[in-house]
Amino acid sequence: MKRLGFIVAMLLLAAGTPAAAAPNQITERDGSAFSLTPDWSLDTQAAGLASTLGSRLPVSDVLAAANRSTNDCSTSRKQAQPEFYDRTDIPLQANQILHSSDRFCWDDSDSKVSYWVPQGVTGSSDADDDGQWGPNKVMAVSWHYDTGKAGTQTDHGARLSLVDRVSGKYRHVLLVEPTSSSNFRAVPIHAGGLAWLGRYLYVADTSRGLRVFDMERVLEVATDQDDVIGKSGSKYYAYGYRYVVPQVATYRQAITPPSPCVPQPNALCYSSLALDRSTTPDTLVVGEYRDGRSTDLSIDGGRVVHYDVDASTRKLAVSSGKAVPSRAVTTPKSNVQGAQTWQGEYYLGRSSADKHSFMFAGSADMNTYSWAVGGEDLYYEHGSGLLWTATEHAFNAADTLIDKRIVFAVPLAGIAPR
Repeated sequence: MKRLGFIVAMLLLAAGTPAAAAPNQITERDGSAFSLTPDWSLDTQAAGLASTLGSRLPVSDVLAAANRSTNDCSTSRKQAQPEFYDRTDIPLQANQILHSSDRFCWDDSDSKVSYWVPQGVTGSSDADDDGQWGPNKVMAVSWHYDTGKAGTQTDHGARLSLVDRVSGKYRHVLLVEPTSSSNFRAVPIHAGGLAWLGRYLYVADTSRGLRVFDMERVLEVATDQDDVIGKSGSKYYAYGYRYVVPQVATYRQAITPPSPCVPQPNALCYSSLALDRSTTPDTLVVGEYRDGRSTDLSIDGGRVVHYDVDASTRKLAVSSGKAVPSRAVTTPKSNVQGAQTWQGEYYLGRSSADKHSFMFAGSADMNTYSWAVGGEDLYYEHGSGLLWTATEHAFNAADTLIDKRIVFAVPLAGIAPR
């Protein structure tokens, strides 16, 4: 019996004891390494640009000049939604299949363009208590520019689609960074996450941290040059876009991860953003994408980090000159493209290349549900109770058109946390 007990003990050691195994639940961790240093020096330059261009416009003017229309979605695009989950390698039960309740699609040119790719999503429900920005109910989706697909070394940066949810019309605007009080350049970032806090649009800058843009300082530029950015002669251009939104601030982490971003124990990949209005004060929620789980338990499948928001300024709350996380966790779920929290529960949207993937929900252990093909950032529209995402794939890895771009929502009440 002693000999048998010894053999069993050795086998258990070889397999790894439960204490050494990676946990299969959300785990609290210290987040102090992810403190951010704010720099609002660009605000002065953005004010100078507005004075120089003389065209400080509200979002409502951009929507009034919308030049594209959303549509009801083709069959192919609808099939990216979670109710069409059909994977046989990872079968799900009927009660694990989520069903969308609202949706829209881009016009055909945007649905099938290869070099602009949808990423972050937010809206006026984040921006203001009444769910509107001025007279409009708005959604905003970021797109990053793929120079390889475009066949150029000139990065056009990141653009924002402003969508009027009543008329269904939308317009693209370009995000720009002031280089002085009289010029600007494109912002070459992935823009994987958005959160709209009052006048400020927070955009994830994967390795750096956060960039902040002023939605009350939209500027109008000339449109007769598609390949020029900034001032040229007596005019200003933005690669053919009529409107630009200037950056006014940066929140920078102390350590910059390698590029492309790989999570480090003391450095975060800022992959997605969401606003949690169920907390007091409101919190900005940063999700981290990691391709597969790490053997380093300080990283695991990725981290989710929370920053308090100042209720009056809608800037991040600062202590001793730093925006210090109010909470941080590691998650047992990898490849997370969007993270939203609400009333203490975590909702994590995973991606699986050009297959349907999974939504995970819970505060520690997590339930699993069907999710989108290529789902990205998450946005909880608190007035409607809907959880939104935008999908990114027009093409698969073999560059074959699969036409799966859609913006859709599921009722949050239909996702039961464990």
